[in-house]
Parts: sequence; structure tokens; C-alpha cells
Amino acid sequence: MKIALVQGNIVWEDVKRNLIHFTDKLSQVSERVSLVVFPEAFTSGFTMNPHKIQSVSTFPVLDWLMEKAFEFNKSIAASAFVKEKNKLYNRMYWVNPDGTYQYYDKKHLFSHAGEDQIFTPGNKRVIVEKQGFKFNLQICYDLRFPVWAANRYDRFKKEYEYDVLLYVAHWPAKRKNAYLPLLRARAIENQSYVLWVNRVGRDGQKNIYSGDSRIIHPDGKVLATAKSNNESVLEFDLNLKELNDFRMSFPTGPDMDEFTVTD
Repeated sequence: MKIALVQGNIVWEDVKRNLIHFTDKLSQVSERVSLVVFPEAFTSGFTMNPHKIQSVSTFPVLDWLMEKAFEFNKSIAASAFVKEKNKLYNRMYWVNPDGTYQYYDKKHLFSHAGEDQIFTPGNKRVIVEKQGFKFNLQICYDLRFPVWAANRYDRFKKEYEYDVLLYVAHWPAKRKNAYLPLLRARAIENQSYVLWVNRVGRDGQKNIYSGDSRIIHPDGKVLATAKSNNESVLEFDLNLKELNDFRMSFPTGPDMDEFTVTD
């Protein structure tokens, strides 16, 4: 399965310019790609300005994603700020070319920036299936909380709950020493691929983002990475047979803890 990680710059609080920009990025993706992933808050940047968020959240981002998924004949995954029933969510959509979609609401809100004072947290994990792969949808700060990402192993069916941890992020370069080792840890402990899609550039708060978007093998090896501090479209072929062969050669699944995650 060929995927494309779009490591783009994001214009601060400007939905119109961001949609033009990411449409251009979509046009750069090769035809064989079946899944394209944008960074967290791709329509606005990670602004915590309540007035701007209220404005941004009224844009029908789902309609736009559905239109582009159909136009380019690719599934698209990305997060944006969404208002629903008078509540705000940092919501990650997975939209398919046929108009079907699923979404995940960010569970771990970044209280250090006040995200928890504005948004409502999600309370359920979301697994999406495509071309034999099962993707666990996660957003940025979720990376710091391993229980929320923990894989499960069904001893009766002899299969893992998911195959790919997919993170869309808006994580500044000054905390690179945190996210880079955590990404490898999530891949190793869950015996899954990890996809990390982060932004580049400088935001309205003068935070700098180096991107470092990458694909990590379940053994912790970095299979591909985008060049730091540069916009790019990173394409890669995920190999389900290779993943299953690795799991069979070093089967930690049957030894995984059985657990239930509660809100």
C-alpha cells in the first residue's frame, strides 16, 4: 500500500490560503498513492485564540476533504478544528474517495497551551481498515501516552488490533528530543508501523517546526524520513507481508497485557 505524508507549512489562522496550499500538495502526489496524510490543524495552525477557533471551526472541512478525496481518487487523513452541537473538537478525519469517512476526536488535549479549556476530548480509539491494513488514528500529544496507543492481541483469532499507528502532529522542534524516541518506542512496543506527519515553518506564536515526518518499522528502524525544515511529500510502500513476517519471527503479541481503556 503506497502512502504519502505531506510535510507542509501552515499559514497562521488562514483557512483559505491553507486549502489552496494543500490542494497544490495533493497535485504533487503520485497516482499510485492511495492514502495522503496532512499535519494536525492543517487549516489554521495550532492557534489557541478562542475567537479565531470559533471562526475556523465553522468552515465545512469535511465537505472539502470529501471533494478532494473524490477529485484525486485517494483517501485523505488530517485533523482540523470542528464545531458540533456547540462543542469544539480537534478532529481527525479519514475520508475515502467514495464519500465514506470515519473520524477520531483527540483524546489528550495539550493543557500547557490551554487546549483543554477550549476543546472537548474524545473518549474512544478509532481503527480504520484499508487494503488489509488496520490504522489506529492518533493526534500529536497522544504520543506521550502509551496506554492510549497500546496494541491488543486476540489470542483466539491470533491477530493484532491494528497494524499502523498514524500520528498527525503540530509538534515544535524544541521538543524533538521527546517525540523522536517516543515514536520509535511506540513502534517497538506495539509491533506496528508508525507514521508521523508533522508540519514545518514558524507559527503565529513564533514556534519553529522542523517536521521530521517519517515511517518507522516495528523493530524501531526509521524506514524513510522527510528532510528537516523543508516542505516535502514523502511517499512509501507499506508492506503487510513484511509486517506479518516480522511478527511471526518475534511474536510478542501473545505476551501482550490484556486491558481495558476507560475515559
